[in-house]
Amino acid sequence: MNQNTTESTVAVETLDDVPEHVLRGLPEDVRLFPSAVDKTRLGVWATKSILKGKKFGPFVGDKKKRSQVKSNVYMWEVYYPNLGWMCVDATDPEKGNWLRYINWARSGKEQNLFPLEINRTIYYKSLKVSMSEE
Repeated sequence: MNQNTTESTVAVETLDDVPEHVLRGLPEDVRLFPSAVDKTRLGVWATKSILKGKKFGPFVGDKKKRSQVKSNVYMWEVYYPNLGWMCVDATDPEKGNWLRYINWARSGKEQNLFPLEINRTIYYKSLKVSMSEE
């Protein structure tokens, strides 16, 4: 028996982990499947062509100070004139929506969504016609 063996277990997201309100909120032209970017996460995949310029949002989560956020994987920072920089944190799937499952593109060629801020709210906009982009 080797007592120096350490087992590292990385939690892998599955569809069973996705809250029902997130699944109900998915647009009909996208689905959640394992991510091509990070094998431990789910990602958003197109099932039909998405037209250039289509907007998705808003990104939903808890509003917190940066010091209260434990991970930047599922959050965006937004500047509020009276509060300063605040994070919209969707780390807890119960507090977020389907947009929390959008992953970063591995290259400019793969990128099809661009985050934009409108009135202190984050949206995503498609940059080109695409199919099965994450």
